[in-house]
Amino acid sequence: MKLGVVFVCAAMVSLPAAAQDRSSAFAGGSVSAANMESRTDIAYTGSFGYRFSRVVSFVIEATGVPKATPVFPPTGPIILSGSTTPASTSVAIFPGPTLSNVAGRIVLLTNTARLDIPTTSTRLTPFFSAGGGVANIRRTADFTYFYPVPVLPTGAPALPIRPIVDHITSSSTAMALTLGGGVGVRVARSLWIDADLRLFRLLAEDDQNLGRFGVGVRYAF
Repeated sequence: MKLGVVFVCAAMVSLPAAAQDRSSAFAGGSVSAANMESRTDIAYTGSFGYRFSRVVSFVIEATGVPKATPVFPPTGPIILSGSTTPASTSVAIFPGPTLSNVAGRIVLLTNTARLDIPTTSTRLTPFFSAGGGVANIRRTADFTYFYPVPVLPTGAPALPIRPIVDHITSSSTAMALTLGGGVGVRVARSLWIDADLRLFRLLAEDDQNLGRFGVGVRYAF
């Protein structure tokens, strides 16, 4: 009788560990704050992965920043100067090109290896992630510029300046490396809440860093 009680208790104690050791597929989603070039926007992430053991998982992630604020070169007024006579000099100032309706978006597709760090707790699991993929950055804006006007002598009437508006689009694709980590909190048998901090390194002509910090849910099948 005593031996049977001991066996049942041991089985109950080992049940959470066995449940954690089993392989399974999982899917998740999160909402994050994405920071790039000192600008912060909202990012959304969807993921699907497979857990091979208690420690190792493979995850495919798609992160989108639908309203990323792009950075364009600064614009300003244009100053022209010249001389009409040896004794007089005239200066003409007219507005330089301007940008309006600036918008952009960022999409990242990455494959990551996730390593869960075993602990004595069955509810808290720290983890480490690393991997790579591709990133696409798209920028749009209305570019307004003006016809140049000739340099006029002092006192001459000003000529009208007519603006020209062009809608410009810039798109680039770069390799992306990612590194980060976080902690998962188990709230049900198959449901987790993850807090994740991630750094993306975009490798292009001008390398850029994108930081992402968010909270999401993960469900194991």
